[in-house]
Amino acid sequence: MLMQESTSNDTNTQTNNINCSVTPLFPSLIFQFDVPEYATLLDEVKKLRRQDALGKIASNMGGWHSQLVEIPDLIKEYIIFPEWSGVCWYMVNTNLQGNYSHTHPQSDWSGVLWLKVPKDNPAQLEFEHPDCFAQYNVIESVKNHFPDTQEMYNLFQAYAFTPVEGRMLLFPSSLRHRVYFSDTDEERIAMSFNIKLPYG
Repeated sequence: MLMQESTSNDTNTQTNNINCSVTPLFPSLIFQFDVPEYATLLDEVKKLRRQDALGKIASNMGGWHSQLVEIPDLIKEYIIFPEWSGVCWYMVNTNLQGNYSHTHPQSDWSGVLWLKVPKDNPAQLEFEHPDCFAQYNVIESVKNHFPDTQEMYNLFQAYAFTPVEGRMLLFPSSLRHRVYFSDTDEERIAMSFNIKLPYG
């Protein structure tokens, strides 16, 4: 028996009287903090750059990436879980430097604290929807027909945060993200970190 695919091009279909509610499932949570004492970490960046001018290559496209170091005490009080272990690193980007799309395997939560942000056009941090390809048409259909719902639940293929000095984000390490290219000679300085939680 041949099955015929059901389609509808009837733009006159009445939907105004349908009672519908939305339940957001499986959200990706991003915690946000403001760290008033953030500028004290700039001296640590200067010290590490003197000790290792070349830095290392990880997700960075150009720029300076420090070696992995201990998370400073200042930041530990903002990590909202009672037990964890982790490391941090510092990054300095200028013109045409950024970070390609990546995740942080073997970690549970990751974070970034912006220490110095260019005044004009600071390079944004962009997160990708975990199923942005598989759900492309789903996301587009909500965008085209229910834009208020899209905005309410941040249902986008990608979502970017504009860096603010002293602001810290904490996000799942599996959430794919990248840093846009800087378009200024002014330094963009950030501290990033990974934490692992105990099992059980």
